Amino acid sequence: MNLFRRVLRLNSSFWTEDRSLTALLVYLLIVIFVLPPLTLSRGSEIVNAVFFSMVLVSGVFAANEHGHVRLLILILAAIAIVVHWLNLSSLPLQEADNIFSMLSLGTLASVVLYHVFKEGNFTHHRILGAVSVYLLIGLIWSKAYHLVFLGDSNAFVFPHLQANEEIVYTRFVYFSYETLTTLGFGDIIPINPIAKSLVMIDGLTGQLFPAIMITRLVSLEIEARKNRNN
Repeated sequence: MNLFRRVLRLNSSFWTEDRSLTALLVYLLIVIFVLPPLTLSRGSEIVNAVFFSMVLVSGVFAANEHGHVRLLILILAAIAIVVHWLNLSSLPLQEADNIFSMLSLGTLASVVLYHVFKEGNFTHHRILGAVSVYLLIGLIWSKAYHLVFLGDSNAFVFPHLQANEEIVYTRFVYFSYETLTTLGFGDIIPINPIAKSLVMIDGLTGQLFPAIMITRLVSLEIEARKNRNN
């Protein structure tokens, strides 16, 4: 029991440090770019769910400094993880899975932004934290696209039919980042009005977020250098 408490305390301490932002980025890179191509088998779906759960749990520890926020993200993460695993068990919970995942990821993005902009020495970990927020935005939008698709299977035009539901979702992960980065290959086309609105907001976010973030990070670096010189 004492060992468990010690591990928990060390873990909580780690997620309040800047280096935790780098760890979160590694998790996200695995979830977004490594696992989706492997989701053709049942075992790989479980691995995907494990890493996704780890991302949400990291948000609970990252909010360690804020009691009310930590309670909120703890509740959202717990519900999102339970629903995600139940959905993996073939229960009809796709809509709930997407909704609670969006809420949890959005809260996590807010917590990470706080760590990026909080007082203290400006480090490369904070830059990587800003990248993590950008990737979290893409994941949130992929859940939103999938939610629209579940309500209207004709909301998007795909180049060919999908083999199963999991492959459909991985297409939305791809489409989300394609839109966020404004690549616009045109291989997936939104037809539903709600889907079109989401695509426009996604594209605008992809343009505005890096510009605003770079401006803010540069100002923080200038301020940090002034403080070091004084």
